[in-house]
Amino acid sequence: MGLMNRWGLAAMAAGLLLTGLIISHQDLNGLWSSVSSIGWGIIPVLVVHIIQLVLAGIAWRTPVSCLSTSPGIPFFIHIRWIRESISGLLPITQIGGELISIRLLAIKGMKGSQAGASLVVDLTMEAISLFLFILTGLVVLLMNHDSSGLVKWVLTGLLVIVPAIIGFLLAQRYGMFRLVENFCDWIADHSPLLKTGMAEGLHDTIHALYRDPKALFVSCIQHLLAWAVGTLEVWLILYFLDHPVTLGQALVLESLGQAIRSAVFFIPGGLGVQEGGYLLLGGLAGLSPETGLALSLIKRVRELVIGLPGLLAWQIMEGHHLIVTKAQPVPVTEHHNE
Repeated sequence: MGLMNRWGLAAMAAGLLLTGLIISHQDLNGLWSSVSSIGWGIIPVLVVHIIQLVLAGIAWRTPVSCLSTSPGIPFFIHIRWIRESISGLLPITQIGGELISIRLLAIKGMKGSQAGASLVVDLTMEAISLFLFILTGLVVLLMNHDSSGLVKWVLTGLLVIVPAIIGFLLAQRYGMFRLVENFCDWIADHSPLLKTGMAEGLHDTIHALYRDPKALFVSCIQHLLAWAVGTLEVWLILYFLDHPVTLGQALVLESLGQAIRSAVFFIPGGLGVQEGGYLLLGGLAGLSPETGLALSLIKRVRELVIGLPGLLAWQIMEGHHLIVTKAQPVPVTEHHNE
């Protein structure tokens, strides 16, 4: 087992322990009653998240639509679904889904450098849109609540996010991925089996994608819309739990909940962190601790219902690729008698 997997498992174990501790300190009967009361209301919650996935997939594809090897929008939506499923449910750290999505795009026929560049640009646009979404939630909070202590913590989180985004942009601008290319070349020189050329041209492709500011702007707006749809998910869950809130309150809960989860990105799925975050944030909307925790747990149910089929879809793609690869004829060298 690799070091990354060991760290991922350790982080996941810590998250599960934290989740268990949080749940054990609540009224379990009241918590179960809240979670189970959603009933068939889980269906519109699932539909809303599927819409969110579709928007995120479209946003990923938008900047690379000009590339000749780029698959269509449906495939990007499909890969976004698999990417989220892996990152949310498997203990291989939060970048596991991203790395596997590059491989699946390459299997589809996209050049390795273009698949990698599409992911880098997508992560950048997603991070910028998340910052704007959190900032919007913070403004709504300031307009409607006297929560100076909480605001201080959120501002602290934003002060961490902003330098990270700027640093990532500068790294792309000044050649970080050129170093990645050189490192991959070094590996290939020492191991011919790994000579795939996957990273060749990564730096130049990223810069080429950034030459289309209109596409980048549209992608950022599409990601922002996807985050906004998450607000509707929170509103629906609390409506079916018989604790209705305003859309403004749902926006605050979702945006600040995402801020808390993003701050501890190294824990797969934000286990424990999400639960503690909604438990504390629920007070902003007048929710009891049990209801805030129920909100998080229902989101977990949604992750499982959508994520488990996503993992199956990944294995089907890998299996199909393996069958096709094995079915390809092996070149035969002709031998002639002298």
